[in-house]
Amino acid sequence: MTVTDLEKFKDRFSEYVRTFYSPEPEEQRNIALKEKHTFQVCKTIRLLAEGQPIGRDKILLAETIGLFHDIGRFPQYARYKTFRDSISVNHGKLGAEILAEEGLLSGLDARESGTVINAVRFHNAFIAPLLQDTGDLFFLRLIRDADKLDIWRIFLDFFEGGEEVQASAASLGLPDTPGYTDKVLACIHEKKCASHGLLKNLNDFKLLQLSWVFDVNFRTSFELLREYRYLERLAALLPRTDEVLRASGFLQDYVRQRAQARDESATGCSQ
Repeated sequence: MTVTDLEKFKDRFSEYVRTFYSPEPEEQRNIALKEKHTFQVCKTIRLLAEGQPIGRDKILLAETIGLFHDIGRFPQYARYKTFRDSISVNHGKLGAEILAEEGLLSGLDARESGTVINAVRFHNAFIAPLLQDTGDLFFLRLIRDADKLDIWRIFLDFFEGGEEVQASAASLGLPDTPGYTDKVLACIHEKKCASHGLLKNLNDFKLLQLSWVFDVNFRTSFELLREYRYLERLAALLPRTDEVLRASGFLQDYVRQRAQARDESATGCSQ
């Protein structure tokens, strides 16, 4: 794969996304949210890939995966006006189908095209499948890390920003009510990702996002987590109970240890 290929794919991506632009301000804000997210994930996955012992062509392939990982989000929102897969459609599966049907990867050889489609199809799976091809599994773990790192940014912008800059679909329609669900908090101490099925309100969603740390794979990802202080900022938006404070400290210790350890794979949970 070459730089020229990547630039061609970027043009195709932009042309495709423009077909979903809307004159309605709120709808356009939500489309723009995912378009910006895509380009941020491209930057992040490239940074993660550059920290691995792989060649330039593989780094370009990783960026291509970042470019197309959420291609299914645009028709999803156009049809259902939501980013909640559970009440609409699996955006990873839809994205893989779009890549094949729209010919967005034409010009890429079959092996690389298959890697991109696999990564797009499974990037949002609750449990990341143990793909038989170790190369495909590597790229799947890269995109899952890069995706989470920018989703944390998006939701911190949502929670910390004013209403005038918020994209409505970012909250997934959950109510902003007091308290949180004990079962969601318990997942953190059990070192597992919380399920969307447990969520009752926005505080639960914040706890779920904290639990995503147990599906982060690369040391560079943990280093960025520490640098951006995403977990501390999310925890600061939760009720300041003893239980939340203990969970926050537990997570910070975990991230510090992983940032100093060799890269290892995690179990996987969805975004």
